[in-house]
Amino acid sequence: MKRYCFPILLLTLGLSLSVKTHTLPSNAAPLPVIFDTDMGNDVDDVLALDLLYKYMDTGHINLLAIMSNQPSEASPRFLDLMNRWYGYAKIPIGTSKGGGFADPNTMYAQKTVALTGERGKPLFKCRIKDTNRLPDATMLYRRVLSRQKDHSVVIISTGFSTNLARLLESGPDKWSSLSGKELVAQKVKYLSLMAGRFDNPKYAEYNVVKDVAAAKTLFAVCPVPIVTSPWELGNAVRYPGQSIADDFGWTSAHPLVEAYKAYAKMPYDRPTWDLTAVVQVLHPDMYMTTSPKGTIRVDNAGHTLFTPHAGGNHCYLTVSKAQAERLKDYFVSVITRKPKNKR
Repeated sequence: MKRYCFPILLLTLGLSLSVKTHTLPSNAAPLPVIFDTDMGNDVDDVLALDLLYKYMDTGHINLLAIMSNQPSEASPRFLDLMNRWYGYAKIPIGTSKGGGFADPNTMYAQKTVALTGERGKPLFKCRIKDTNRLPDATMLYRRVLSRQKDHSVVIISTGFSTNLARLLESGPDKWSSLSGKELVAQKVKYLSLMAGRFDNPKYAEYNVVKDVAAAKTLFAVCPVPIVTSPWELGNAVRYPGQSIADDFGWTSAHPLVEAYKAYAKMPYDRPTWDLTAVVQVLHPDMYMTTSPKGTIRVDNAGHTLFTPHAGGNHCYLTVSKAQAERLKDYFVSVITRKPKNKR
């Protein structure tokens, strides 16, 4: 497969619910971001995290923390592996205890962590021995948010809502005298979620239906705007498996490549559900279209119901066929690029 060539990456930020496009000045500070992921259930989380590291490399974002909302030991261990391989070992990782959902049929995180190379040594470094020693996501959220400027942080969530619901329901602690809802209102600019489906109201999307109670809480009580990237968007943009096979010859071992191969039988093209929630933060108008304002409600069966109205705090994203093709090309151009610490 031929490599893709594209213009220099320009950073645009969503500064309101309508997510208008703005170009970040060259001397602007990186955008503070927290990534909340069900890493281990689907390989699109790995691709999404690669994008975030690339945006760290270019100085466009500051990845403050990564929260696992998938309750398995393999998830945070794989996140530690990724942090170290990409050169960001100091990014803190929070865990979710007793929430979310761990799909027993997807084992790519565990398989990748367990890979060995010459003389039986681990192929990739992972220093986490006991995941119980990692901070709980609620505590880490409160600690990190308390130290940020007001209305500055964007939270990207590409999995279950347990961590965010627990944050919103948390009380004052040593990090902040504010309740969780007050802390989010003070420190967070908006949330970018991969969740829901709006082209078929009878379809209960995976991230929502596997964690219904938390999703209902999140959409009902979150005090800041929510931009949702739904199932139908990511399903329309497929990352090409041929790129995984052909475009990473510059390294002998890549955790993204190994995870992709371990997830399903190659070659296969995978929907980019989680990647769209990431790229929305930097390119809100370049590749996708934003719905009118409104309110998203989650029912007891896990359906996401959107009601448009001018005073709403929610919106969702769509793509045309032409936008989907451009977005796919963009993903390939960024993901196949060498990370900063590998040059």
